[in-house]
Order: sequence, then C-alpha cells, then structure tokens
Amino acid sequence: MKTHRQTAAKTRIPWLILSLMVITSMLAACTSAAPTEAPEATEVLVMTDEPEPTEEVVVEEPEATEAVEEATEEVAVDEDFSPDIPDPEEPVVVTFATPWHVGGENDLYEILAKRFHEIHPNITIEFQDVPFEEMHDKLLTQIAGNNPPDAAYVDSPTVGEFAQRNALVALDDYIAKSTVIDVDDYVAPFRDTTIYNDKMYGLPIDGETTGLFYRIDRFEEAGLDPTKPPSTWEEFEEYAAKLTDPANKKYGLISFATEAAYYFYPWMWQAGADTLNPDDPNDVIFDSPEGQEAANFYVNLVQYSSPDYLSSNSWDGRVAFANGDVAMYIAGAWFAGTLMDEFPDANGLWTAAPLPTGKAGCATTIASDDLVVFSASKNPDAAFKWIEFMSSNENMLALNVGSGDYINTLLPPRISLLEDPNLYEGREFLKGFADNMACAIVSTVDQPNLWMVEEKLNEYLAMAFYGEMDGATAVIEAAKAAEEALAEAE
Repeated sequence: MKTHRQTAAKTRIPWLILSLMVITSMLAACTSAAPTEAPEATEVLVMTDEPEPTEEVVVEEPEATEAVEEATEEVAVDEDFSPDIPDPEEPVVVTFATPWHVGGENDLYEILAKRFHEIHPNITIEFQDVPFEEMHDKLLTQIAGNNPPDAAYVDSPTVGEFAQRNALVALDDYIAKSTVIDVDDYVAPFRDTTIYNDKMYGLPIDGETTGLFYRIDRFEEAGLDPTKPPSTWEEFEEYAAKLTDPANKKYGLISFATEAAYYFYPWMWQAGADTLNPDDPNDVIFDSPEGQEAANFYVNLVQYSSPDYLSSNSWDGRVAFANGDVAMYIAGAWFAGTLMDEFPDANGLWTAAPLPTGKAGCATTIASDDLVVFSASKNPDAAFKWIEFMSSNENMLALNVGSGDYINTLLPPRISLLEDPNLYEGREFLKGFADNMACAIVSTVDQPNLWMVEEKLNEYLAMAFYGEMDGATAVIEAAKAAEEALAEAE
C-alpha cells in the first residue's frame, strides 16, 4: 500500500556524516507505548568551511605503513558480508532504481555506493532515479521489455506481484550465504510480504505502523488529559466530539474520501471482520455483520472532521494538524518526521499513541519497502551484494532514523534493532509505533487482483462520507461490486 510517508520521508538532502557517527555509537551500545511529547527543537552543530592553515601550523601527511594497509584490508574483508559469493572477476555495473537518490557528495546513497565500491572494487553502482509514484509502472514496462534494472527499491505489494510474473530472483540461496541477513530477525509482517510460494523475493529495508497523533494543546483546551489518549472506540468518538467546534473551524479529527479504504482497515479488523475469505480468494467478506458495524462507526466519525479536507489526502491534510485546526490525526510514523521537519514551531505541542482498540483487539495497518533483484539481471550476484550491504544494521539505521539535518522517522524492520532503546533516544514517541507492530495485520490470501477490491471499497466508502449512504450499505454494495470485478478479471 502506497502511503504519503514516501513523499515526505526522504526528499531532503541528508547530512549523513553525523548520522553515521550517531548510528555507529548506537550499535556499539546495543547489547509500553505510553504517549510522550514530540522533541523540542534543538540546535544542530553545522560544519563550516575548514580554516585556512597558518604558517605556524604545519601538518605532515603520514606515510602509509604496512600495518595501516593490512587494517584497511581487514575492514574491507569484514564488510564483505557474503564472502562465499564471489565478486566478479571483471568490472561490472549494477543498476539500481530508487526514488530517493538525489545525487551530490552528501547524498546517503552516494556515500553508501562509494563505500561499497571500496569493498568491492569490481562493482560500480549506477542509480536510476524514478519518482516513487512512477516506480511501479516504470518497472512493469521494463520487465515487459526484458530490460529492468539489476536491483530496485520497491513498496512491499510490488514484490508479490512481480514474483508472480517470474520477474524477481528468489533470494533464499543468497541469504543462506550472508553473514548479516537473518530471516528470523525480520519483523514477521514485513518479512511475510516478501514471500511467494515459500520463497523470499525481497529484503525488507524500512517499515512503519499506523498510529494516532494528537495535539496536546487542543486536548488541554477541551479539558482532556493529554497523558491519557483514547484507548477504546467509545473514548475515541467521545474525544472527537469534545474537540469539535465547527463555528470556530476546530475539529476533532480529519477524514479523507480519497483514502477511505486504507484508513478503514484497522477499524474493520478491530471489529473482527476481514477483506477476503481465506478459503476462497474471490469471496469478499467485509460486508459481514462485524464489517457493517465497523463501517457505520467509521463513517459516523466524518461529522467530527473538517469538511474542507474531505476531498484531500493525508499528505495535504498535514497542514490542518500542524496549525491546530485538527486535534487528532491517524497516520504512519512518517508523519512525525514531516511535522519535525516542516513545522518545527509545533514541536512540543503534539504527541502520538497507538490506535484505540476494538472488541476483537488491537489491529493496525503497516507499510514497508523492500530491496529486490530482477531475474533479467546479468549480474545477480553483484546485485545481491549491494542490497545486502544496504541491509546491514548500520546502513539500515542510517536509511531509517536519520540524524542532523536529515530528519526521518521510519523504523528498521529488524527485531534486534527495534529492541535497542538507543533507537528511541530523543524520539520516544516512535516506541509506540514499534510496539504496535505486534498488532499489524497482513493479508495472507493469494489474490493478485486485491487492488480491485480496495478500489471498490474506497469508491463506496467515499460515497458514504458524502452522505449518499450509510456505512453498512457502503460495504455491502462494495462487496458485490468487488466480487463482480474479480469474476470479470478471471
């Protein structure tokens, strides 16, 4: 599922020298989701131009010694994370498609590619810059023309789709030879999105869950305790009502008709409903009594939402929360990084917590991205070594948590990294998103046309948002339309 976290999370040029220093110290130190305030803005030490040397200061460059050369060689060997996979004997170029490469000496991907080349001198990384919203269709066209890149950064639903087309390399044999890839260390829902026919076709590289952001100041104005966010459906609606004052254009929450289906899923699962029958992938079941109950509750919340943003989306709607017009905002962890980066004046005025829980327990959506190697690659061994290198603990942390001028609030999809308390230092609110991974739901039903089902669900829920029908009717009609679409697609 594509969410607006991708638009927000990685559009800035990273100041990665500090980032890598901080992450290295985290790894050296490495041995319940109560809401916490967002960090106050802090000063960041920025390097200026180097001072010009004076006559009194003479720095002689030391001569290289055998000990230094041997140490350098040892470091290179240590960072060859799969020595049993031989490097190419002749120079090769590995093409890598990503939306996040921006170029320049301070770009993290350039820094990683340079270091990788030092370790593997016969492998050069060549970036193919593709906007995220164009990535899927671009790769699909390249696959059809038998000229895809060697490797790529893709959102998780793409992995299963491309694996079904035999477009990706199954990575199991490579993983068995890797010293840094531990399949069991991946958070299960993120790992499972890369598996097709019992084989693993991608390496999870980042992840997030969906949680509840809320304004501390708006809670206090409404007489609500900001240390006690709503924990049940009933409390959530009660809070939303108290926080809504249409006369002053203040609202309890925000809803988006354009993304109605995606933000419905947690409520649906928490009610005990699901999308597809696990025994019949063509049987749409979100019209069950539990699904109807969830839909009625969900659609009813629109009365506490700003009508000005109903036709908008979760990216453009960020402004309403940042300026305090909206008190509660359901979004992924990406939203925190956006607030910290774009709206620093709001730091200290908001915090985050897990979503409220329904009668069937906690449940949340997840979003993630993966690194893949294409079956048409002429250099699959070298391509795997590149995505393996990016997946090492240090590099995965650099890509996810950011530091200095590079603000990012995604989470590494590895259990060992998530259990390290240093990960949350200064960003304690992220702990709730990490803990929430235990509540993540991922469909295991094999239905390649699931997007058709979501399309119909979104269409009818959007109509309910605009008052054309109630929530129960919306899921009933959406289920009928979705099953018809699936039948026609066979």
